[in-house]
Amino acid sequence: MGNKKDIIKVGYLLSYDYSYIFTSIKQIYDEVDRIVISYDANNKTWAGNDVHIPDSFFTEIKKIDAQNKIIFYKDTFFISGMQPMELETRQRNMMAEKLGKGGWHIQIDGDEYAYDFKKLSQFLRSHRYLLKNPEKKSFNFQVTFVTLFKHNAEGYFVITPFDEKCMLITNAPQYKYARLNHNTERVYALNYYLIHQSWARDEAEIIEKINNWGHKNDFDTSEFLESWKILNSSNYNEYKIFHPLDKSQWKELSFFPAKNIDEFIASFSKKYPQNELNLDLSFTKKLKLKIRSLF
Repeated sequence: MGNKKDIIKVGYLLSYDYSYIFTSIKQIYDEVDRIVISYDANNKTWAGNDVHIPDSFFTEIKKIDAQNKIIFYKDTFFISGMQPMELETRQRNMMAEKLGKGGWHIQIDGDEYAYDFKKLSQFLRSHRYLLKNPEKKSFNFQVTFVTLFKHNAEGYFVITPFDEKCMLITNAPQYKYARLNHNTERVYALNYYLIHQSWARDEAEIIEKINNWGHKNDFDTSEFLESWKILNSSNYNEYKIFHPLDKSQWKELSFFPAKNIDEFIASFSKKYPQNELNLDLSFTKKLKLKIRSLF
């Protein structure tokens, strides 16, 4: 499985929203060494519902895998009696084992788009010396979510300001809650944007999402769905402090014109280009980790 020279390893969890992964992989493919895509052997979601991933999906993935970096990992990821978040965390740990020891582990969801990923990959490769002893010195990196909340024919409603953090990278993958690691002694916030399509989907997809994801039992999803449905270009300015788990994280909404997600990524990256990344190891900043802010 891979080799010791693999520095940047990426894992994807594949489920009901499998189609988004093509946009995500396109952003990172040339800059990573190994990609594992994991999916349930019995075609189940974490909620135990049926999910159908067509054969054509795997055919299309193989077409874009010109450098043979992608490995499919099929296993039993749904277990009756376990909670969805328990199952998500379990799958992430199993996928980390499949990716193998060593290197930087990045677990990215299919609807997350790491534009201008080369800046992040160059940063990680230039800091490969931090990989030497992960058991004793773990390093974890947070990035900043750009959360898309809804879209219409003219564009996307986006959570602003960009305050939401996402645990994305580690050299010692031992997950205890989704992507939150057991060992968080050294956690650094990188000034890097990760676009998260999140809630900017068709209504049928939103219903499927809230009935099957890891946060299924964490809040009143029906009430939240109704609030999402009535949002439009006339009232979006009224949505203030409205995150369902930690209200302070979502302060307001802004509108970004774009016909589709590719156009949004292109225009957003021009307005908000990724910064050159630096790391000051003279101190470890203590970050307050909010374990349920992983939408």
